Amino acid sequence: MFGYVLPRRDRLSEEAQVRYHAAYCGLCRALKLEYGFAARFLVNYDMTFLYFLLREGVPACPGRCFCPARPWCRKACLPEDGAMRYAADLSVLLSWWKLLDARRDSRGPRRLAAKAALLLYRRSYRRASARHPALDAAFGTELARLQALEDEKSPSIDRTADAFASLLRDCAAHYDGRERRPEQLLLYHVGRYLYLADALEDLPRDVRAGAYNPLRYRYGADGGTLDPADRAQLLETIDASISMACSAMELLDGRRDRELLSNILYFGLPAVLHAVAEGTFRKAGNRRKT
Repeated sequence: MFGYVLPRRDRLSEEAQVRYHAAYCGLCRALKLEYGFAARFLVNYDMTFLYFLLREGVPACPGRCFCPARPWCRKACLPEDGAMRYAADLSVLLSWWKLLDARRDSRGPRRLAAKAALLLYRRSYRRASARHPALDAAFGTELARLQALEDEKSPSIDRTADAFASLLRDCAAHYDGRERRPEQLLLYHVGRYLYLADALEDLPRDVRAGAYNPLRYRYGADGGTLDPADRAQLLETIDASISMACSAMELLDGRRDRELLSNILYFGLPAVLHAVAEGTFRKAGNRRKT
């Protein structure tokens, strides 16, 4: 995924920070148990957020697990449950479709890397697809719609963002067969935020590479940057989606992890968007501060 769905750690209690890291490590462990060691590289913050959004009931206590990145110590790790397995499955499915997109749109070494990764994760994708065939088909439909818009070089940021946002909305719709309107609405607007924030960050690189970026055609940004008025307009529409996601969260019944969810939506997403807009998001140390 993108790695834009992060908490503001300086606004989290110590207990919540421990729980967040334990969920991330638990997802990493679940990927290994379900799909093998190589799947650990697919762990991401976005699916950690999905886990907290979908899980219900009494929070499990973290255990201790081996970490291959730090073999000299054991880390706090939440146990695998239904929501954790689902987040692991979606990590594989979404990564697979993202790699397909990278293979289609990239050139040179990046294209070769995407091809190699597709070979590496083919078996994992088939297993995840067999578990969630309807969801995988929905992903394929939405990404085909997005690809058609990219092929025609659509200048509409709403149509292109809607295709990706609908994909993320489906993650809640296919979870357990229950009606989950608030979660679907929340994930739709998080997906819209993700797509547009990614487009904003990638704009200079996409222009240099001649790759599609909706902002280039919507704002005539052939130089790889937006003028102040266009930038302000784009940030306003992304902020609107963050606000809608926050409103949807208020419709959720009392979730045990509300502190984490509120922190990510109210503080984390705006902080990341600001860093992306300022061009500082990927700089060393910045992500550790969010």
